Amino acid sequence: MARRYRDAAAKLQQSVQKHLNVMKEVSSSEDDEPFDQSVLDGVFQSYCRGGGDKQLLNRTKNLLEEAISGRSVTCLICIGSIKRVNAIWTCDHCYSYFHLSCIQKWSNDSISLRSEENHGPIAVFLPKKIEWCCPKCRQSYSKEEIPRKYRCFCGKTDDPPFHPWLIPHTCGEVCGKRLSVGDNCMHKCLLLCHPGPCPPCPQTVNGVCYCGKECKKVRCSAAKWSCMQQCKKTLPCKSHSCENICHIGDCLPCNYTSLQSCQCGAEKIKRPCNNLKWQCTKQCNKPFACGYHKCEKICHTGNCGACPNSGIRSCPCGANQRFIQCPDAIETCVGTCGKQHNDCEHNCPAKCHKGPCPPCQVLIEKKCHCSTHTRSLPCSKEFRCETKCRGIRLCGKHGCGRKCCNGNCPPCEKICDKSLQCGRHKCTTVCHHGPCYPCPLESKVTCRCKETYVTVPCGREKHTKPPKCNHPCKIKYKCGHMDENKHTCHFGDCPPCKAICNKLYKNCSHNCTAVCHEYVLVVFKQVEKPATPWEVQPPKSKIVAINCPPCERPVEVTCYGEHEIDTQPCHIAGRRPCGRECGRPLACTNHSCELLCHLYQYDADYPNVPYTCKPCNRECSVLRPKKCTHKCAKRGCHPGPCPPCDTLERVSCYCGVTDLYLSCRELSTATDEMLSCKQQCSKNLNCGHRCRNICHSGPCGQNQTCTKKTKVHCPCGNLKKEFPCISVQKGDITVKCDESCNAKKLALKQEKEKEEKRLKELEEERNRKELEEYEWKLSGKKKKYKEKKVVINKDDRNLIQKYCVPILSVVIVILAGIYYIFNT
Repeated sequence: MARRYRDAAAKLQQSVQKHLNVMKEVSSSEDDEPFDQSVLDGVFQSYCRGGGDKQLLNRTKNLLEEAISGRSVTCLICIGSIKRVNAIWTCDHCYSYFHLSCIQKWSNDSISLRSEENHGPIAVFLPKKIEWCCPKCRQSYSKEEIPRKYRCFCGKTDDPPFHPWLIPHTCGEVCGKRLSVGDNCMHKCLLLCHPGPCPPCPQTVNGVCYCGKECKKVRCSAAKWSCMQQCKKTLPCKSHSCENICHIGDCLPCNYTSLQSCQCGAEKIKRPCNNLKWQCTKQCNKPFACGYHKCEKICHTGNCGACPNSGIRSCPCGANQRFIQCPDAIETCVGTCGKQHNDCEHNCPAKCHKGPCPPCQVLIEKKCHCSTHTRSLPCSKEFRCETKCRGIRLCGKHGCGRKCCNGNCPPCEKICDKSLQCGRHKCTTVCHHGPCYPCPLESKVTCRCKETYVTVPCGREKHTKPPKCNHPCKIKYKCGHMDENKHTCHFGDCPPCKAICNKLYKNCSHNCTAVCHEYVLVVFKQVEKPATPWEVQPPKSKIVAINCPPCERPVEVTCYGEHEIDTQPCHIAGRRPCGRECGRPLACTNHSCELLCHLYQYDADYPNVPYTCKPCNRECSVLRPKKCTHKCAKRGCHPGPCPPCDTLERVSCYCGVTDLYLSCRELSTATDEMLSCKQQCSKNLNCGHRCRNICHSGPCGQNQTCTKKTKVHCPCGNLKKEFPCISVQKGDITVKCDESCNAKKLALKQEKEKEEKRLKELEEERNRKELEEYEWKLSGKKKKYKEKKVVINKDDRNLIQKYCVPILSVVIVILAGIYYIFNT
């Protein structure tokens, strides 16, 4: 017992240690930690009021929020997560984090590779400044700026200790950095040591707008602003002023043109004011003090100076010198030039001459650039052979291949195309030596529905947890119930369907009210007890469709005689006797059955239940017709009406004009013809005309048509025709307008268009006069305003030309009426 207890205790301690190690790793991992957003809002409350640079403030706020939230920060060099206790280095430009060891190795490798680029077989180069750059933003740093120590963000403390209540990699003291590099702001950051840039200065100072017209108290970070007025500063042309809205920096060049003279003052042309200095193409031609020569310079300012042809002058080779005064000129001598060429150590063998010396023609043994071949060539000619260089370029992979290379092979121009550390992309830079830059791309880690994502450095997708998504899940249930099972996006299997089955039962017309059971995970366990341990089978799960449970919906069921209604579950519902009398009418239709509750007709489901009533044996008790005092001729109770009576009765005809005398028997079997007075009906139809049928039953107008004439007009009211009344009531008859109506409409339309055209011309003439008067006033010139003559269109037509259209339309109407009368 003691041994078993010790084993259990040891196993428990092992589990506890394992759990503690896991918790320690989780506490230092990149899992998100909750934080209160109101804390940041309270810190930046004073910065958000009163204006300022919102963009810089949001950048500082986002970086601080990222540091507080504990989200994963990845080192772009090793593609590993930066934990809170790791030593880091922060870039001053992009504020990205890197492991201190990673950035030290990166900077040293970059400097060593830059140093190797300048060492070749023949090193002819200018000294270059060797620098290394940030892996993310490519900000250049010198060799002396290689990080050697792990410092906090504000740079006051070396190796800051980890504190659970402080932001990682901070010292917990006030930052104290200058909020602005310029001289206009001398304030310091009052936040605690923090990552990222300092927020814009929130102090209030007296600021001036860009143009200097308006002064007011503003934030120090936005000490200058635009007053939205015109600048009005004098432009360099000193003739115009800036017309732009108050702006930062220098004013834009003047857009106007002015009459400007060249530097020598010979020409004046209109030129843009933004280029005041210009030269014409003429020579100066001003005479020097000697009086014999003129200045040959192109248009210039200032004095021309002394004559270049007077004074102590020498021949071109410099052998002879003497004082010359204009108009004398020194000539070449008979000696040799002897000047040394600029490109070699040989002297010029030509005679004394003016101008540059000819190319050197001395034959020397010259080597090509690659020092492979030798040939006798003139000194001024360059020697290049056709031998291709077999050296390797700085990348260490590709050959040079350049003809007659001097050993300083050019950099490789091919693409590196190496696989980067992320394993998904390849290096797109020029082929180089050493490791490639980290992959600059970012990848998305998405939820299951791909709607929510977070961006991480490329290659970090497998080590980053997917974000939490609040969008609805897009996985469709096999049973088809989507609206009833709405839930947020998730990984793994969806929860069981909670919708109602709502399937129709076969035996009844009800729907299943149970939870959906079409795809249910059922666990099957072993029923038989195993005889041996190896016969034990684990439980198996399988998705199956379960039949609907029995219908429990309450159903209203009547008794045999349909006297009362009872509610019973649908699957056990059945009819029962209620114990009351039947009460069903007997064959005589005058009395009811007095037996106990039974069926009305035979039912196969209830074969033992009676379904017939007892016959009636009473006398007839049916009421006689009105005004009939005779009793029924039949003695016993009988079904149906009693025999008719023969007593005479006075009855009015259908139209109410004549009285008829009929017996009670005849009255009960009288037809419409017997009750008619055989005269014309005195009633009127719905159209207002009298009914033409003989006295009849029912409403008038049945089985007859009214054929009296009725007048119908056309839509415009110009034409009028007569038609039968029945056709007019049905709406089949319509009188359409003919050519006379169209001619009348056309004449009216032409008159209307002519009037509109006349009004439009008058309006255009009035607008033209107003425009000419406005232009005359705007020009400011005192010119006599000559009013243009207005031509008035006079109508010189005679009466026939004016009224030809109405006369023609009346004639057409008359002809159409005559044609219609003769044809009908």
